[in-house]
Amino acid sequence: DLPLPDIQTPGNKAYDQSKIIGEQMAQEIIKNNNNNNSKSIICARFGWVNIMDEPGITPLRTVWFSYRDVCSFIAKALEAPLNISGIYFAMSNNHRLWVDLDDAKRDLGYIPQDGAEKLLD
Repeated sequence: DLPLPDIQTPGNKAYDQSKIIGEQMAQEIIKNNNNNNSKSIICARFGWVNIMDEPGITPLRTVWFSYRDVCSFIAKALEAPLNISGIYFAMSNNHRLWVDLDDAKRDLGYIPQDGAEKLLD
């Protein structure tokens, strides 16, 4: 089984449940793959992306995800070696970020460039 991030919730909304089902399907594909090096499956738990591309003055700014960082994460996921598979949090480098980006940094080389506090200063 793929290691799951420490934060797991069952989800009570259709969107949450669909994400969890997709992640579970990805785990099964990898587990049942005879040649584990032939596929790479990256599941992303995206932070808050908004049309203004600004963190705003909202509690959601702790998980804000800038357009530039979205593009960077997607590029890193597409460039990932075939033996890399996992579930990754994908957000900007925000001061009060409460999820761990270390797996995405280590496995994918994703380094967020933006952060809510940088823009608010």
